[in-house]
Amino acid sequence: MKEDKDTRIPCYAAKIILNNLESLQKSVEGMNAHDDIEDIHDLRVATRRIRTALDIFSPYFPKKKVKPWQDGMRTITRQFGKSRDLDVQIDFLVHFLDTIQDRHYLAGIRRIHLRLTQKRDALDSTLGKHTADILKDKTLVDLRSTMQKAVVEDEQGCFPPELYQLAFNTILTSLDQFLYYEIFIQYPEKVHELHLMRITAKKLRYTLEIFLPLYEGNMDAFLDVMRAVQQLLGEIRDCDVWLSFIPAFLEKEKQRTARYYGNTAAMRRLRPGIEYLYEDRHAERQSNYRQFTQQWLTWRSQDTWLNLRDLSFQATLREENIQVSPSPDSSISNTNT
Repeated sequence: MKEDKDTRIPCYAAKIILNNLESLQKSVEGMNAHDDIEDIHDLRVATRRIRTALDIFSPYFPKKKVKPWQDGMRTITRQFGKSRDLDVQIDFLVHFLDTIQDRHYLAGIRRIHLRLTQKRDALDSTLGKHTADILKDKTLVDLRSTMQKAVVEDEQGCFPPELYQLAFNTILTSLDQFLYYEIFIQYPEKVHELHLMRITAKKLRYTLEIFLPLYEGNMDAFLDVMRAVQQLLGEIRDCDVWLSFIPAFLEKEKQRTARYYGNTAAMRRLRPGIEYLYEDRHAERQSNYRQFTQQWLTWRSQDTWLNLRDLSFQATLREENIQVSPSPDSSISNTNT
């Protein structure tokens, strides 16, 4: 007689995905109400977490469905990327303007704020259409329906050894992808590589979050480390975006001024503030970079990445030994396993 298929792993995956679909829906509702600029950020995080879960658990769901689900989540992430970037820049400038004491800098920084706000306003109509379409999207509806069907009552109340093995393999793969970029940390000019390191840090963090329940609180410290990595690299990335944006903005505004006035004399009023912002972001970038490299040395000295591997391996080994224990009579010989 054929044994029933173990439904615990797809059930585990479905619960994670459904939780993030709920977060996605709340974010969409917040965006419709214009409550908080963080709603777009939360929506994009939810889509990334769903994509990570789909990557990990794809063998447990119909192959012909997984790719459209992944593509749908990726589309949502991208649709709101530019809006999110502008929101972050505008919000930064609002607070930055409050710190300015020399009024000669105000005109240039306000001009940047004006242009960014104009760009953001131009995106609003498109953004509204994307938002309205999300929850009605057939791919999203199918994903939710399939996940709801995969959720079953787990009478055993435990995780199968195969889930621990999957966690071990996935965590090690994500960790290796992340640590591939370690060699570039000593080169502050490697802007692109540090950006890619941040992306792999996000994926590793989401992977740890997915498997967090397996480790009975022992994974929390590593998750805190990955949050810190992501934050520090994110702060460096924000500065790099400004350092790339400002020279291009200055040139474009000079051309705009020349077309409007027939000369660039008006730029004399704008240039001090624009250059002041550039210097501020450059100094901040250097400070953030030093903080990150110092913290990285601390994590290395504490064997953080080796300990993460070991934790995942020991949990997998323990579950396998529990499963192969032949009988209660052999429990004494296995106490030190």
